[in-house]
Amino acid sequence: MGRQFSNELYLRLRRRCRDIVKKAGGIECASEITRVNQAQLARYGQPHGADWMPADVIADLEKDIGEPIVSRALVQLQGYEIVKLPDGRWEGDINQQLAQMFKEIGEISQKIGVCLADDGCVSRDEARQHQLRKEIADALSVLVGMDQSIKLIEESEQ
Repeated sequence: MGRQFSNELYLRLRRRCRDIVKKAGGIECASEITRVNQAQLARYGQPHGADWMPADVIADLEKDIGEPIVSRALVQLQGYEIVKLPDGRWEGDINQQLAQMFKEIGEISQKIGVCLADDGCVSRDEARQHQLRKEIADALSVLVGMDQSIKLIEESEQ
């Protein structure tokens, strides 16, 4: 039976495993915050190795660096994206969340408008300069919080 994905995608996962070890301060530092030794961590990043980084090691390293690098790559293979949950925003009033959502969308619209003003296009440099992906992530976070609020409302009425 064949594998589900191309060799290229599996190599990309290996690179992401190397990336989180590097961002955690290298193999020595990474071995101090996980249950595996330096040699094992090195094997996880080998392009054609048989060993794959276990989920708990990924979780430890991603928690340490504050970014879901490998988890994001795995989720994207399935056609999804990771959205950071808001920090307690769904505990507030739905009206406040709605206002926050409009504020975030307004900020995105304003920044994209600035990018479009000169030539009608958003360039790579403009997207980076105006942090468009961060602004969109902030808006998505508010929407996720609103979704959680609605979920709590639905569950409380049962």
